[in-house]
Amino acid sequence: MTYLPPSAEAAFGQETPEYHAWLQQAGSLLWKGQLNDLIHDCQALGSVPAVHNAISYFTNNQKRMDYARFRQQGYFIGSATVESARKQIAALRLKRARARWTENGAIATAKARAAWLSNQWDDLAACHSILPLAI
Repeated sequence: MTYLPPSAEAAFGQETPEYHAWLQQAGSLLWKGQLNDLIHDCQALGSVPAVHNAISYFTNNQKRMDYARFRQQGYFIGSATVESARKQIAALRLKRARARWTENGAIATAKARAAWLSNQWDDLAACHSILPLAI
Protein backbone atom coordinates (compact mmCIF):
# COMPACT_ATOMS: atom_id res chain seq x y z
CA MET A 1 0.00 0.00 0.00
CA THR A 2 3.02 2.28 -0.20
CA TYR A 3 1.71 4.09 -3.28
CA LEU A 4 -1.84 4.68 -2.08
CA PRO A 5 -1.41 7.21 0.78
CA PRO A 6 0.58 9.70 -1.32
CA SER A 7 -2.04 9.45 -4.06
CA ALA A 8 -4.88 10.04 -1.61
CA GLU A 9 -3.01 12.93 -0.02
CA ALA A 10 -2.42 14.57 -3.41
CA ALA A 11 -6.12 14.30 -4.26
CA PHE A 12 -7.84 14.97 -0.95
CA GLY A 13 -5.33 16.47 1.45
CA GLN A 14 -3.71 14.78 4.41
CA GLU A 15 -5.92 12.92 6.89
CA THR A 16 -9.24 14.24 5.56
CA PRO A 17 -12.40 12.09 5.65
CA GLU A 18 -12.15 11.71 1.85
CA TYR A 19 -8.52 10.62 2.19
CA HIS A 20 -9.47 7.86 4.64
CA ALA A 21 -12.54 6.76 2.67
CA TRP A 22 -10.58 6.53 -0.58
CA LEU A 23 -7.73 4.62 1.09
CA GLN A 24 -10.17 2.14 2.59
CA GLN A 25 -11.83 1.54 -0.79
CA ALA A 26 -8.47 1.30 -2.59
CA GLY A 27 -7.17 -1.15 0.02
CA SER A 28 -10.28 -3.27 -0.40
CA LEU A 29 -9.79 -3.39 -4.18
CA LEU A 30 -6.17 -4.34 -3.69
CA TRP A 31 -7.08 -7.09 -1.20
CA LYS A 32 -9.66 -8.50 -3.62
CA GLY A 33 -7.16 -8.45 -6.48
CA GLN A 34 -9.25 -5.99 -8.47
CA LEU A 35 -6.27 -4.13 -9.91
CA ASN A 36 -8.07 -2.82 -13.00
CA ASP A 37 -10.63 -1.11 -10.78
CA LEU A 38 -7.88 0.24 -8.53
CA ILE A 39 -5.95 1.62 -11.52
CA HIS A 40 -9.14 3.24 -12.80
CA ASP A 41 -9.79 4.81 -9.39
CA CYS A 42 -6.22 6.14 -9.32
CA GLN A 43 -6.62 7.62 -12.79
CA ALA A 44 -9.71 9.46 -11.59
CA LEU A 45 -7.58 11.26 -8.98
CA GLY A 46 -5.84 13.37 -11.60
CA SER A 47 -2.42 13.72 -13.13
CA VAL A 48 0.05 14.39 -10.33
CA PRO A 49 3.38 12.61 -9.76
CA ALA A 50 2.20 10.53 -6.77
CA VAL A 51 -0.81 9.23 -8.71
CA HIS A 52 1.28 8.60 -11.83
CA ASN A 53 3.75 6.57 -9.73
CA ALA A 54 0.90 4.49 -8.28
CA ILE A 55 -0.64 3.82 -11.69
CA SER A 56 2.74 2.80 -13.12
CA TYR A 57 3.48 0.51 -10.19
CA PHE A 58 0.11 -1.24 -10.22
CA THR A 59 0.10 -1.57 -14.00
CA ASN A 60 3.62 -3.02 -14.12
CA ASN A 61 3.05 -5.43 -11.22
CA GLN A 62 -0.52 -6.49 -11.90
CA LYS A 63 0.29 -10.18 -12.35
CA ARG A 64 2.16 -10.27 -9.04
CA MET A 65 -0.68 -8.61 -7.16
CA ASP A 66 -3.56 -11.02 -7.78
CA TYR A 67 -3.97 -11.30 -4.03
CA ALA A 68 -7.42 -12.92 -4.07
CA ARG A 69 -6.15 -15.80 -6.23
CA PHE A 70 -2.97 -16.15 -4.17
CA ARG A 71 -4.95 -16.34 -0.91
CA GLN A 72 -7.32 -18.88 -2.50
CA GLN A 73 -4.26 -21.01 -3.33
CA GLY A 74 -3.14 -20.84 0.30
CA TYR A 75 -0.34 -18.30 -0.03
CA PHE A 76 0.28 -15.67 2.61
CA ILE A 77 0.40 -12.20 1.12
CA GLY A 78 1.20 -10.04 4.12
CA SER A 79 4.60 -8.47 4.59
CA ALA A 80 4.98 -10.01 8.06
CA THR A 81 5.24 -13.49 6.55
CA VAL A 82 7.83 -12.34 4.05
CA GLU A 83 9.86 -10.56 6.73
CA SER A 84 9.75 -13.63 8.94
CA ALA A 85 10.91 -15.81 6.05
CA ARG A 86 13.75 -13.39 5.36
CA LYS A 87 14.83 -13.64 8.97
CA GLN A 88 14.54 -17.44 9.09
CA ILE A 89 16.17 -18.08 5.73
CA ALA A 90 18.77 -15.40 5.43
CA ALA A 91 19.61 -13.78 8.72
CA LEU A 92 19.91 -16.87 10.90
CA ARG A 93 21.96 -18.84 8.39
CA LEU A 94 23.94 -16.31 6.44
CA LYS A 95 24.82 -13.83 9.17
CA ARG A 96 26.61 -16.20 11.50
CA ALA A 97 29.89 -15.18 13.08
CA ARG A 98 32.81 -15.41 10.64
CA ALA A 99 30.50 -16.34 7.78
CA ARG A 100 31.70 -15.11 4.40
CA TRP A 101 29.73 -15.71 1.26
CA THR A 102 29.95 -15.08 -2.41
CA GLU A 103 26.71 -13.76 -3.84
CA ASN A 104 26.07 -17.02 -5.73
CA GLY A 105 26.89 -19.11 -2.66
CA ALA A 106 24.52 -17.06 -0.49
CA ILE A 107 21.72 -17.42 -3.03
CA ALA A 108 22.22 -21.18 -3.33
CA THR A 109 22.35 -21.57 0.45
CA ALA A 110 19.21 -19.46 0.93
CA LYS A 111 17.37 -21.61 -1.62
CA ALA A 112 18.49 -24.79 0.14
CA ARG A 113 17.45 -23.40 3.54
CA ALA A 114 14.06 -22.39 2.13
CA ALA A 115 13.58 -25.92 0.81
CA TRP A 116 14.52 -27.37 4.21
CA LEU A 117 12.18 -25.07 6.14
CA SER A 118 9.28 -25.69 3.76
CA ASN A 119 9.65 -29.48 3.95
CA GLN A 120 10.74 -29.71 0.31
CA TRP A 121 14.27 -30.90 1.04
CA ASP A 122 13.66 -34.46 -0.17
CA ASP A 123 12.47 -33.15 -3.55
CA LEU A 124 15.55 -30.93 -3.79
CA ALA A 125 17.92 -33.67 -2.68
CA ALA A 126 16.55 -35.99 -5.36
CA CYS A 127 17.87 -33.49 -7.93
CA HIS A 128 21.25 -32.90 -6.25
CA SER A 129 23.32 -34.11 -9.17
CA ILE A 130 22.05 -31.31 -11.42
CA LEU A 131 22.13 -28.50 -8.84
CA PRO A 132 25.04 -26.06 -8.53
CA LEU A 133 27.25 -26.17 -5.45
CA ALA A 134 27.20 -23.30 -2.98
CA ILE A 135 30.66 -21.76 -2.88
